[in-house]
Amino acid sequence: MRPHLVHKRFRSSGLLAVALVVGLGPAVAVQATAATRTSSFTIAWTPCPKSPTKQCGTMQVPVDWSKPRGEQLSVAVARRPADDPARRIGTLFFNAGGPGDGEVKYVVDNDSYFSATLRARFDIVGVDPRATGGSGHVRCDVPILTPTDTIFPRSERQFEAMVSHNRAVGLSCLRQTGSLMAHTDTVSVARDHEAARAAMGVGQVSWLGISYGSQLAANYAELFGRRTRAMVLDSALEHSLPENQQVADEMMAAETSFNRFADWCDTAPTCALRGQDVAAVYDGLVAGADQHPIPVDGALRPVTGEDIRMRTIQLLTWKEPGLAGPDVSWAGLSRGLAFAVDGDASWFAWPPAEFVQDELAARLAIGCMEYVPQVNTWAKMQQRLQMGRQLAPHLQGAAEVWQVNRCIGWPIPAANPPRLLHVRGVATLIVHSVYDPSDPYKWAHSLAAQIDGSTMLTRTGDGHTSYHTSDCARTATDQYLIRPQAPADRVCEG
Repeated sequence: MRPHLVHKRFRSSGLLAVALVVGLGPAVAVQATAATRTSSFTIAWTPCPKSPTKQCGTMQVPVDWSKPRGEQLSVAVARRPADDPARRIGTLFFNAGGPGDGEVKYVVDNDSYFSATLRARFDIVGVDPRATGGSGHVRCDVPILTPTDTIFPRSERQFEAMVSHNRAVGLSCLRQTGSLMAHTDTVSVARDHEAARAAMGVGQVSWLGISYGSQLAANYAELFGRRTRAMVLDSALEHSLPENQQVADEMMAAETSFNRFADWCDTAPTCALRGQDVAAVYDGLVAGADQHPIPVDGALRPVTGEDIRMRTIQLLTWKEPGLAGPDVSWAGLSRGLAFAVDGDASWFAWPPAEFVQDELAARLAIGCMEYVPQVNTWAKMQQRLQMGRQLAPHLQGAAEVWQVNRCIGWPIPAANPPRLLHVRGVATLIVHSVYDPSDPYKWAHSLAAQIDGSTMLTRTGDGHTSYHTSDCARTATDQYLIRPQAPADRVCEG
């Protein structure tokens, strides 16, 4: 999971004037302020309503960390005490990805998300990132999705309409939400986690960061290395690349994954298109939906080829059924495509806008603080579209980061644009699959170069993330968090 702004890792006159000059402030000054204020952060723990053995609470942090005495934000936190207190190692922060996903719900409602080993040895702590869960809300009174919405414009008129709509959405969110809109970035969220550490009174924390969570954990470790005992980063999100390069990398990774899916379908018993030329079937379906969108009862709009391609990249995430069930897998994708060929494209349809408005608002608010689109004219968009067709003939450029197009024209400048990290003195294991459709494998090695002394564990198989798809990777992750040292075998098969 990572900066995906739709489906699912990726700015009033006075208000706008304020937003355009808001920044993170000097990093050193902010860090020093946080260090001197550690004793002032508190969490009022109470038993969680649904799980009284776990602890839920909130804490107050600055909306703008460069103004510690300014406007405050309530951030939600949950803690699951270790099952084996006598062998407890310490506190484990985790982030399951996104961005746009809250973490408290995993701690409170989903014990199976964590292995028995981690549940026994660590107090597991989830902090809802800003704009998610119980940590503030983004409200926008302009619909983000419309029946004519597109992020693959086919004409200059469509491109200008997209940019104008993006700006209108951003301004409406700013009016409705206020200053939080300029401070939903990863660095601010990392500082919130440091406030939680201080409030809990623990000297060091460990980290399990998955997909976007790898970016959050790495930013925390860069800022607060002495407070970081060890971390495992599963499916590394590389946040130092120019947007053009990141888009190209993701296009090719997603296309490779699609081609492997098509080959898998030739012989897999669970493929609903087994024995057919899957790539040809797919291309025909997409082209037909582009010419004649497929009606779906109750959906926001008829399903277009763009909708099919963008939904495909999500269904490529899990080769085998994952946490979300059997439909979110390669077999599920094959069934969805078979249904669509027969006229039922509901697998690829947008729900009515009111059902996804708040979720999309949060993802936009976070994603547009992290990325700076390099496409700002119709001519550049034409080049990007051409690159998509050339690098990815079937998906035509569909990739999670393509949704950064929704940030073109966004009226709030990115608070945490792409940059290199330099993490020192933190034991780190990076786990990554070779055929990850969302975070290309090469990104893991690029991130490793930004973390001194980090260790790589490669999984040779398909799909995004490994902790919940590979027993080998899960065991290595658990062992590293218990005793941070390089795994004896640094390759997991499958």
